[in-house]
Amino acid sequence: MSRGQTALFIDPIHRLYEGDRLFELAAGAGLGDDVNATWIHLRERLGASGVRVHTADLLESGAVEPAARNVYVSFGPLHRSKRIGARPDVVSSAFFALECPIVEPGLYLGLEAASRSFQRLFSFTTADSLRPFLPAPLELEQFHLPNVYDRVHEEQWQRSDRGFLVMINANKLPRLYVRELYTERLLAVEYFNRRGEIDLYGMGWEGPPYQMGKTRVPATVRRLERAARIRRERSHPPIDPLRAAARAAWRGSVALKADVLSRYTFAICFENMVLERYITEKIFDCFFAGTIPIYLGAPDIARWVPEECFIDMRRFLGFEELRAYLLQLQPGEIQGYREAARDYLRSESFAPFSKEAFAELLAGIVSRDGGVAA
Repeated sequence: MSRGQTALFIDPIHRLYEGDRLFELAAGAGLGDDVNATWIHLRERLGASGVRVHTADLLESGAVEPAARNVYVSFGPLHRSKRIGARPDVVSSAFFALECPIVEPGLYLGLEAASRSFQRLFSFTTADSLRPFLPAPLELEQFHLPNVYDRVHEEQWQRSDRGFLVMINANKLPRLYVRELYTERLLAVEYFNRRGEIDLYGMGWEGPPYQMGKTRVPATVRRLERAARIRRERSHPPIDPLRAAARAAWRGSVALKADVLSRYTFAICFENMVLERYITEKIFDCFFAGTIPIYLGAPDIARWVPEECFIDMRRFLGFEELRAYLLQLQPGEIQGYREAARDYLRSESFAPFSKEAFAELLAGIVSRDGGVAA
């Protein structure tokens, strides 16, 4: 099949990115530093091979003209998969599960149905690790969650006027409390806040936590309920010691994560849950800013990231022991962690977590199913 006769159509993780907004840097503002740069790079990479890339809603609506062969990939939504998959000019190539199972358990309950619609299922973790969350055994291919950047932010990395400890997380709760680390984050904030040694940043700490995951309650109703609870809490502050500590340590939301991280030597860097291979942007964001992450999450983290780049929370019996270790570190030891992380970002070991590797994975899918050398 000749160049120009194949197109890739992507169902993005959220409707916010439909209408090709997935490929606009401004569309991701406030959701992460340059968060849509991965998708922009993908579009440019495939475009160089003559493959058009659009969001799938434009194929369904007819807003863009289909190619002779259209490769369809979903990053979470299933609501249009049957309609698009029924088209004779479409190959339903791959479904990617991006969220972790305690945040979006319905996603994993639906993977069996997705397996009947798509030729491949991709997950950042293994089928064995997901077994408690799946309705039936499934064959899953693995991928790594991609990072926008591939080197340190030099200006932020060089910053020397740093505070002690920071945590950047939104005020959220999981749908399931299995292997969750949301509580452990709050325990860390409570412990260090008692000593005035931590600053907390992120959305939503002025009110009650957001409940993650899909629900049948309309978004408008949820917003109104949350606004009412915020008003109540202004006159009746939370008595839960963990929430009270978080409120006391909170310094506001974040416009640019790299800028905030670069003001601190250490960062509490706990994933949403303990899950094999589940390594998100959190630890890498610290590396880019020259901040030393105190990591808890993927039990196999040292397989993917050298141990000299981060402080493994599992080494300590608790926060008191961790604090003692942090306070006794000498400037040369602190710099050693930072330099090791910068060297890692320059190495081939980091390559699987890059946006380039992610683009090559999608290019391979398009090549196999679209009949074009991408």
